Amino acid sequence: MKICDYLVEECILCEVKSRNKWDFFGEIASCLAGKVRVSAEKIQKMLEERERLGSTAIGEEIAIPHCRLEDLEKLVITAGIKREGLEFEALDKKPVKLIFVVLAPTNESSLYLKILAHLARILKQEKVRQRLLAARSAQEIKKILEEVDHAF
Repeated sequence: MKICDYLVEECILCEVKSRNKWDFFGEIASCLAGKVRVSAEKIQKMLEERERLGSTAIGEEIAIPHCRLEDLEKLVITAGIKREGLEFEALDKKPVKLIFVVLAPTNESSLYLKILAHLARILKQEKVRQRLLAARSAQEIKKILEEVDHAF
């Protein structure tokens, strides 16, 4: 199980434009819709519904918004960086700078949970977070993820 096997590199946002998490869901959904054959509105709605259940911020300036979608064919992952941070109602009260989005088909529970746990483990490493925040391109982010994927 490798993060990069599910990464939608074309939707990695190195400079998130949104000013809050709700706008971010729309920003990322607009990009993903063209890649996964699910409407941007549906993706945004499901991410927002999941977020209303409780913040997907996991601390240390990281959030992993995630949801399951009926019409999705396979699990996908993408990312966004907001260097000045977004308010995400994190337990540690810090704004979120690294946002990894995971979308999974409704029938894909096992892989979905494994990917969320794997991502959390990778992102809890300070050196990985620093490298990702310093990255200036989607290709650079993918390369970092490939390197840390091999370490697990």
